[in-house]
Amino acid sequence: MTLDNEDVLNSIMASLGRIDNIQLEDIPGIDLYMDQVTTFMESRLKSTTRNPEDDKILTKTMINNYAKNKLIPSPEKKKYTKEHMLLLIFIYYFKGI
Repeated sequence: MTLDNEDVLNSIMASLGRIDNIQLEDIPGIDLYMDQVTTFMESRLKSTTRNPEDDKILTKTMINNYAKNKLIPSPEKKKYTKEHMLLLIFIYYFKGI
């Protein structure tokens, strides 16, 4: 049995279309506190985990470590901007690569 490359690519493209991505307009336009950030990410990205009941999407420790290691800027007055949110989403999607 041989696989046709075009069939494999079409299958991959179809599965990518089913991923529930966070759209830019879904991100709140106001600055958020840490708990609000983790709650937002948890609610929007829970379906992307292997084990949705147990896996954590983003923890306070992870966010703090990202800021310490300069992957994201430090929060402004303990609040995270839309740009912070975009960077955290980017990190989430690409940390598995």
